[in-house]
Amino acid sequence: MVANPSREFNAACSEISTQTAEPMSDENVSQMITIPSAENGTYVPYGPPPWYFEGYSASIVLKADAESLRRLIPAPLKLYGDPVCRLSVHDMVCDYGLGERFMLAEPDQAQFCEAVFGVMVEYDGIIGHWAPYLWCTTDAELAVGRELYGWQQRLGEMSMTRPPLRRDWRAGDSVVAMVSRGRRHVFSLSISLDGPGDLPETIDGLKVAPDAAKANNHFTQTVLADPVERLVTQRLVCSSMENVEVTKVWSGRGHVEVSAPELAFLRDATVLGGRWHELSWIKPWPDRLIGETEVQLPGR
Repeated sequence: MVANPSREFNAACSEISTQTAEPMSDENVSQMITIPSAENGTYVPYGPPPWYFEGYSASIVLKADAESLRRLIPAPLKLYGDPVCRLSVHDMVCDYGLGERFMLAEPDQAQFCEAVFGVMVEYDGIIGHWAPYLWCTTDAELAVGRELYGWQQRLGEMSMTRPPLRRDWRAGDSVVAMVSRGRRHVFSLSISLDGPGDLPETIDGLKVAPDAAKANNHFTQTVLADPVERLVTQRLVCSSMENVEVTKVWSGRGHVEVSAPELAFLRDATVLGGRWHELSWIKPWPDRLIGETEVQLPGR
């Protein structure tokens, strides 16, 4: 008999979704947080937070035009510090709130890649990340990012160099990542690794990154549409990742090629360096509402 490849996934979803929906709580909201494709929320694409992530990350740090960055940041957020931004690609695995068994039994669902364009912002003394553009490779990551958190996810295709299996990195090794969307090139990056260790805190007089302990905040913007009243509610929220671990950091010289029109201004940016590392974290529920705006669409 051929085994059902989705048995573990379906069983995990069924176990969660058969719980009563009232009162709403962290323990019984699986069937309520996304659109189910069967009764009682069975076969939902993701479960409730917290979610566990682990994998590899490669980033290029750039100095960009400050006004171009500001145009991508919604009020009341403001550009923080120097006009420094990042292009990153992650090769990850996620349990989507369904536990370790799901990660092991459903690699086609749990494994994904993600590309991010991000900049550091500040609001009322809170320093954090704002990502105007993201691309990812799976429907679950796309759905949860847009539906629950407000990450600006788009579906894309990407691949990235993985570390050698039988040895550690060596000076001179290259890490390459390529991102496309609909068969159109978005951007690609490459890092020539100089050695273990992170980039300097300051490069060419620019602060490359703030203190990680003070900047573990992520601003996102959810959108809820009322199709009857043609009213759109936008909520700017903030969340902080938990149990963040960054290990085996290597850094070196970087190079980028940009084709996506939304990133065209980065063609004139200055590359400050590149870094690769392993990382893991837990993503909880967003826990802070920064602002809310209602927009009435025309036609009523």
